[in-house]
Amino acid sequence: MNKLNEAENRHSTTRGEAVNTMNQRIEGFVKKFCGYPMSRLKFLAMCLFFVSLADTTVARTSASTDPERPNILFIAIDDLRPALGCYGDTLAKSPNIDQFAKTARQFNRAYVQQSVCGPSRTAVFTGLLPDHTQVWHNRNRFRETLPDHITLPQLFKQNGYRTLGFGKVFSGNEMELDPISWSAPETLRQKGWKNYLLPHNHGKEKKQAAYEVADVADDAYPDGKLADLAVKTLQDLKKDGEPFFLTVGFFKPHLPFNAPQKYWDLHDRSAFALPQHLREPVKLSPEIALHSHRELGGYVGVPKNEDLNAEQSQILRYGYYACVSYIDAQVGKVLDALKRLELEQNTIVVIWGDHGFTLGETNRWCKATNFEIDTRVPLLIRTPDLNNAGVATDSLIEMIDLYPTLAAVAGLEVSENLDGRSFLTLLQDPNSPGRDMVLSQFNRPWTSTKPESMG
Repeated sequence: MNKLNEAENRHSTTRGEAVNTMNQRIEGFVKKFCGYPMSRLKFLAMCLFFVSLADTTVARTSASTDPERPNILFIAIDDLRPALGCYGDTLAKSPNIDQFAKTARQFNRAYVQQSVCGPSRTAVFTGLLPDHTQVWHNRNRFRETLPDHITLPQLFKQNGYRTLGFGKVFSGNEMELDPISWSAPETLRQKGWKNYLLPHNHGKEKKQAAYEVADVADDAYPDGKLADLAVKTLQDLKKDGEPFFLTVGFFKPHLPFNAPQKYWDLHDRSAFALPQHLREPVKLSPEIALHSHRELGGYVGVPKNEDLNAEQSQILRYGYYACVSYIDAQVGKVLDALKRLELEQNTIVVIWGDHGFTLGETNRWCKATNFEIDTRVPLLIRTPDLNNAGVATDSLIEMIDLYPTLAAVAGLEVSENLDGRSFLTLLQDPNSPGRDMVLSQFNRPWTSTKPESMG
């Protein structure tokens, strides 16, 4: 609070000095161009007009240069479980995020509200549980239930920030975009962004092969283009000088596992063989704990029932980690730009995965259950004045807690109706207590857009 008060006092002083300077210029302007004698009433009217103009200009300048207003760089990664070196995954090759973790707070026990893209992301950006947004499935829209709710980026927008969303933010579908949250229209995809590049994958169906290895540059695939767009946007934001909330939503490692060949070459395929004991189906669990959704089974060459043999399992696991390495490189480009542009010291950076992912363990694929591997996610946060940087925390948090936490770090007030609660103390001290418990849920049957049975 002391820092915020100091910032407000500095803002008032700067504004007063600028207005006084403008008044002197106005008087000189009147003497030179309007001449005397001039009625005092006319003189005052002209002064009021120019002072009003000066007031607006000064307010804009203060908003853009106030060092107490941190920027936000919010990086979302689709279907990323804690498959990162910094989380102890020995299969992962993620040098950029691993290096970032040394400067950030790593949350080892962060859990999503529902292990499906739309519900998970909606929970993060609204700070509300799925039961309160009524978003239990992709294609549900929270505005139909809560048309006036203020989202996280919308909160920053209302407080003078330029808010921009690129890639997969709320969802990967046009119908789930949320224009009111942003200062400019979201860029989900641009024309010409292709998920498949090889000729044999150019069929009419959206889902072709479950993986693709192409000897191409990073920007041949959408995520490389997205990273380039984010870098260009940071350059523009630097020039503008306004505080910003920039969200970059990378699409991989979501299926299909398509990445440039050099990221496949980083790994040894033989390392991804899944031991038989890890492939054994879940035992002693009720049927409702599993799901019947066959996301992987819809791809060409994959059994509809997703009962894969050892070779199929190995290549897909290999492909997932190749995509993780590809995304790690794109994240690195964005973080390098932030540093190069000298924005790093006044920017809060968040890197997170929208839910976990199963890669053949217990003979399951993808997500949408309440098992640990589906609901636990990577979350790393760096603030300009982070205490004990590089020290991880094992305290429990829910992803709905991110909304009030970022608001607290930026000194913004939030509505009392949020389900999330700030974990600001964990940024100050990694040993602080978190939640006593966390809540994750899902709907059954999978195809229902409203829950007939909740787990």
